[in-house]
Amino acid sequence: MASLLKEVFNRAFLQQLSALCQHQSPAFDSETFLQRTQGADWEQLELKARVRCISQALHQSLNLAYPDAIAVLIPVSSHFSGLQGFVFADYVEVYGLDDPHTSFQALAHFTCFSTGEFAIRPFFQRYPELTLDQMKAWAGSDNLHLRRLASEGARPRLPWGMALKSFKNDPSPLVPLLEQLKTDAQPYVQRSVANHLNDISKDHPELVLDIACSWFGQHQVTDWIIKHALRGLLKQGHPRALTLFGLQQLPLQVQLNMLNAQVSTEQPLHFAIELSGPEQLQAALRLEYKIGYRKKSGQLNYKVFQLSNKAWTGQNLKFERRHAFTDLTTRKHYPGQHHLQIMLNGHCYAECFFQFARD
Repeated sequence: MASLLKEVFNRAFLQQLSALCQHQSPAFDSETFLQRTQGADWEQLELKARVRCISQALHQSLNLAYPDAIAVLIPVSSHFSGLQGFVFADYVEVYGLDDPHTSFQALAHFTCFSTGEFAIRPFFQRYPELTLDQMKAWAGSDNLHLRRLASEGARPRLPWGMALKSFKNDPSPLVPLLEQLKTDAQPYVQRSVANHLNDISKDHPELVLDIACSWFGQHQVTDWIIKHALRGLLKQGHPRALTLFGLQQLPLQVQLNMLNAQVSTEQPLHFAIELSGPEQLQAALRLEYKIGYRKKSGQLNYKVFQLSNKAWTGQNLKFERRHAFTDLTTRKHYPGQHHLQIMLNGHCYAECFFQFARD
C-alpha cells in the first residue's frame, strides 16, 4: 500500500510545488530543488523517505530563516491536501523545534489541509507543558481540524507516529483534553477521541474503564465514543467492559457446523452457527468468532472477528461465514491444526479444531 501511496509525490507534484514556491519567493532555487527530488534513487525511496527528502530540498532551495520559510510555505500549502500536505508539517518537524510559537501557528494552518498529528509529537518531548496547553487551546477551537489535531496529535500510540512514552506511562494529563471533546458534534473528531482512548486502554485499561463508566449515559455522542474506544477490551472479553454494555453470560445454546473438511489458501474456512434458547429471554448479544492461527513456532495466536450485534428476542438466529486464509502482509499462514471458537458476550459457547494446508 505504501508503495502505491508514495506515487502521489510524482514529477507533476514536485514541479507544481517548485513553481508555487518560486512564485512566493523569487529567490527559490527550483533547479536545485528538482535535482534533489528527482535523483537516481528517488524511485527507491518509500513514502516517509520521500516526504523527508522533499522537506530537506525545500529547506536548501528556500535558503531562508525558519520564520521566513514558513511565511512562504503557508500560502503554498493551501494548494495541496491529504498525503501531499504531509510535506509541510514534516518541514515543521525537522526545522521548527527551536521556534514552537511559529511552529504551532504553522501546524494550525497545515492541518486544515492535511494533518499535523505527526509533526506535533517531537514538541511534546521538548516542551511537554507548553504543547499540552496548545492542544487544550485547539480543543476549544471552532475549527474541527484543530479540535481533531488536539486529540490525534496527543495519542500515546499513534500509528505511523512516534510513541509518546510519558503519556504511555501516565496518561492522566490527557484526560482533561479528552473531556473537552467528549461531546464533539463532528464524527472526524469523535473517531479520534475514541481511538485516543483505545490507545490508553492498551496500557491502562482500568483508567479507560473508569472514564467510560463516568461518561456513559450522558450523551449519545459520548456513548458512541465509549463503545468504539472499548473495542479492544470488548474483544478481550474484559468483564467491566462487557458489564457496561449489559453483555452477560446467557442461557443460550450455540450449534457450530463446519461446512468444509479441509481449509487451504484456495478453500476458505466455512462454518454455520445457530443460536437457540428461551423464548421469553430479552438480552443484548455480541457475537464473535475467534481463530487461533498456527504460528511458525507451533503456538496459536488468536484474533477476534465480529459476527453480529443483535438483541435476543426468543427467535432462533442463524449465521454463516466464510473466512479466507490468503496470506497478508501482516499475517502468513502456516499449515497444521487451527482453532475456531464462537464467542457470545465474551464467553466461548462452541469450538472446533480444523486443519489448514497450503495448496
